[in-house]
Amino acid sequence: MALHFQQGSRRLLVAKLGLAFVVAVVLITLPFMIGTVSGIGALSQLVAYSVAILGLNLLIGYCGQISLGQSAFVGLGGYTAVILVADHDWPYLATVPVAFLVCAVAGALIGMPALRIRGLYLVTVTLSIAALFPVLVDQFDGLTGGANGKFANEPMTAPPWFFVNPYTLTGPVIDRYYAILAFAALMFLLARNIVRSRIGRAMIAVRDAPLSAASSGVPVAKVKIFTFAMSAAFGGVAGALLVIQLPEVTGARFDLYLSVFLLVGLITGGSKSIVGAIPGAIVFVALRTYIADWASNQTFIEGPQGQQLVGVISGVLLLVCVFLLPGGIADGLKGLLSKVVVVEPRTPSGWEQYRLVTSQDHPSRPPERPRERTRTDVV
Repeated sequence: MALHFQQGSRRLLVAKLGLAFVVAVVLITLPFMIGTVSGIGALSQLVAYSVAILGLNLLIGYCGQISLGQSAFVGLGGYTAVILVADHDWPYLATVPVAFLVCAVAGALIGMPALRIRGLYLVTVTLSIAALFPVLVDQFDGLTGGANGKFANEPMTAPPWFFVNPYTLTGPVIDRYYAILAFAALMFLLARNIVRSRIGRAMIAVRDAPLSAASSGVPVAKVKIFTFAMSAAFGGVAGALLVIQLPEVTGARFDLYLSVFLLVGLITGGSKSIVGAIPGAIVFVALRTYIADWASNQTFIEGPQGQQLVGVISGVLLLVCVFLLPGGIADGLKGLLSKVVVVEPRTPSGWEQYRLVTSQDHPSRPPERPRERTRTDVV
């Protein structure tokens, strides 16, 4: 039997707060349930990559602009964080806002020339950015460390008053997970506010009908530049969070394959949905970590064929989503939830005064007879 809620009611608000509390408790206690360093590290990667997929979702899902260059912004945020920590002794948490601002400026600069192109041309430009980023990293080896990468001297440590014991094997890893989780929650809240704001409605209008949006007064160029900047900023924050999880960066860590797999995670998780970034990140980590490790440990798979197997599985997932779940995993879960929970629209207050009164509403009142036409009415 389905549960019925009225839109805007206190009962629905209590249900949402209860669900949010349950999710928060699960996320907080999950590292203690996992109990291994590798498992908590994979969970931290999942949270960080969900922020990168969320930024890609703002650009593709909500604004309708295609991009394959998200790996470059994730790498730019990661290098910004590790350079500030290793060369200038910045605290890890202070590098996250800087990575946000640096990548937002870079995204806006790239979004300006992208205003005049669309479709496959835009895909080509963003693809070239993702392919060019590892090359630039190797060229400026004095700043980035070149092919050897850049390493921080010490990983992030929590303050002494924190409730997690840092002297256990999983203590420092759990501390870093909580820092990543806190910043990810702020980014999800920011994305929710953007989508529900006036600029979010303008993004959706540009996605659905750009010509109609322009004729209605929507500044299409400013909306696109803003979305490119926000998408890049979210990717930069994800890169800084990955540095908190593992304080080392290399150009190979942010290669073209990262952009492809982020796009696969977006499509399978569900675009046009903020929540879709979470199952998309689960698919991403499963493909890049667990399935890749499984393929490399098999005796019948040798050499680069393991990476090819991951690509085959990614293609199969895309085909399954296209034919069975065109809205992604999040849309499928939403459809299942709608069969259990029904939210009824709220009736506007005072609607009775605008109701059309007819003879059926007042049986005692005789219906009005139509007025006979005279010669003056006839043209």
